[in-house]
Amino acid sequence: MKYIPANEKEKDSLLKDIGVSSFEKLIEYIPQSVRECCLNLPNSMSEHQLMKEFKDIASKNITTEDRISFMGCGIYDHYIPPVIKHIVSRPEFYTAYTPYQPEVSQGTLQSIYEYQSMACELFSMEIANASMYDGATATAEACHMAMSIKNKHRILLSGGLNPVTKEVIHTYLKGQDIECETVNLKDGSLDLDDLKKKADDSYAAFVLQTPNFFGIIEDGEEIGRIVKESKMMFIINQNPMSLPVLKPAGRMGADIAVGEAQVFGINQSFGGPLLGMFASKKEFSRNMPGRIIAKTTDKNDKEGFVMTLQTREQHIRREKATSNICSNEGLCMLMAAVYLESMGKAGLKQVAGDSLLSAHYLSEQISKTKVKLVYPDKEFFNEFAVKIDNLDNVYSKMKERGFLIGVKLERFGKEFRETLLMACTEKRSKDEIDLLIKNLKEVI
Repeated sequence: MKYIPANEKEKDSLLKDIGVSSFEKLIEYIPQSVRECCLNLPNSMSEHQLMKEFKDIASKNITTEDRISFMGCGIYDHYIPPVIKHIVSRPEFYTAYTPYQPEVSQGTLQSIYEYQSMACELFSMEIANASMYDGATATAEACHMAMSIKNKHRILLSGGLNPVTKEVIHTYLKGQDIECETVNLKDGSLDLDDLKKKADDSYAAFVLQTPNFFGIIEDGEEIGRIVKESKMMFIINQNPMSLPVLKPAGRMGADIAVGEAQVFGINQSFGGPLLGMFASKKEFSRNMPGRIIAKTTDKNDKEGFVMTLQTREQHIRREKATSNICSNEGLCMLMAAVYLESMGKAGLKQVAGDSLLSAHYLSEQISKTKVKLVYPDKEFFNEFAVKIDNLDNVYSKMKERGFLIGVKLERFGKEFRETLLMACTEKRSKDEIDLLIKNLKEVI
């Protein structure tokens, strides 16, 4: 809001208080060209005209509602039950801030508690926090947590990490004199010989992603054995949707498990907001970032929910704080909780299973075309890499025909030229896959 002085005398008094002789002196650092420029704003319009204008602009967007999508690489086109929008639109959730006062925040606290419980069960871990900003920052926070526990300033990363996650880790650690070393891949999966050569107790932790950047399922148990022998902590980043059908982090010996929960009822929304899942062994609970919600009883023996661990400097002594992370990503967390509750164990397993089967059917069919599978002998969950000659032209023509055929990996490095990552979810039917193959053959 702009303050307008009542008169010139008051204006002069205000200028004098801040030590300038005139208004022109106050703004003289602003270039004259900027002061004289015209914003050229359009004429005002009525509300219904404005809504029409916005709809016309929005209609230019291409979404997965308009195209058949085979895009993945961390964000996936899963079905979102309508009940999620209904629940999160309730004002007590939609407008709520951090639940500092438990006595008036029982609904929010209970939803977080339920979410944490389901996160623990999914990852087979002992304790989970009240969520992180996204899977990439959760992985970076896990690195910080491991370094604080081990009191070491070196991190070993898998070459199969999503490049975006790797970039976020480097951004978090930049300027702190922390060394990051990468273990190479061999035929798309982690090179165990290179891991054995590089792993030692000078590193705080090793970070594995499985399924990895190329969709390949890593041998987590064998990798975990090598990591433990080297006395490092073991951090695993998993696609949470794979957990009903693949071995979870806890059963592979992970100390910390993280993942991107966009797959649980959160819109793709051009890449955000997202939701980071974070779980660990109970012995590390006081080193975890974020908040942990617990169930208790009051003096009248009534059940209630409270924030039991808050390791941010706002709540505890600065030198004891584990992270500056403060948001519990409440609305996105609620979406994931409602999704998991509404799907149930059987429904979640069916979604994961259908995604796996659709991807393998697509792989079988695409191998019969001129498209080449990059790693034909590797096991994968719901996405895989292919090579397509003249990819830009093929991609453009397939988009015109109503298909988003995958994520072009060249954006992550020139070594991935003509390489495409294709993904399937439970939404991709046999008919859609057959139609994709038919059009792909014609375009190629």
